[in-house]
Amino acid sequence: MIVLVERAAAEGRLGLLDGEDHHLKVRRARDGELVELRDGGGLVGRGRLVRAGGEWQVEVLDVESRPVPPALCLAVGAGDRDRLGWVVEKAVELGVTTVVPLETDRTAGVATRLRGGQVARLRRQALEAVKQSGNPWACTVEEPTPLRAFLAAPPAGERWLADAAGSPPPATLGEGACTIVIGPEGGLTHGERDAVEASGYRAVRLGPHILRFETAAVAAAAAVQSARLRGHDG
Repeated sequence: MIVLVERAAAEGRLGLLDGEDHHLKVRRARDGELVELRDGGGLVGRGRLVRAGGEWQVEVLDVESRPVPPALCLAVGAGDRDRLGWVVEKAVELGVTTVVPLETDRTAGVATRLRGGQVARLRRQALEAVKQSGNPWACTVEEPTPLRAFLAAPPAGERWLADAAGSPPPATLGEGACTIVIGPEGGLTHGERDAVEASGYRAVRLGPHILRFETAAVAAAAAVQSARLRGHDG
């Protein structure tokens, strides 16, 4: 069983993150039970559950810090917060490092779009995905960002625009940074698409048909990681 712990240690013990007490209650955890440790920031270890003053703590047996993975950013024009939550979970499983919810012309009028005050829930979903996948790193979930503000600071490395009319993704990639812009339901407007391409993003086709934004996000992350694996293996 994997449990989420706080980063700071005191006298060889770690506290649990909020919500983990309930998780242990549901799992009928026992005092002295061995568990795996994660904090979503690279910490990996093993510990023993200790019941202290009505709360759970973990007595650390061994712990290490895993290196930061290669940067992979999904900038997603997400009009529906629940579907974006699904993207965040899958992003952690696929080794994405950052998810940026983009505010675009076609997301502005969507009643179920993500608001700034709802980002904390997505960050918690990223941590829960750490427990499911074992990935030492949860992806960072940024605040909703207007598309043009996002484009104002072009990132280093590969830049893709998910587009059904684009070229296939490269077969191999190194471990350099990669940023992928994915339009919302209905796609980017012509003006938005022109702005993205003018910022150095190349159109990349992720499948034979038009994809929903959450499908495109997962396909894009998988394409990058597969290309990195092929590049690593030579």
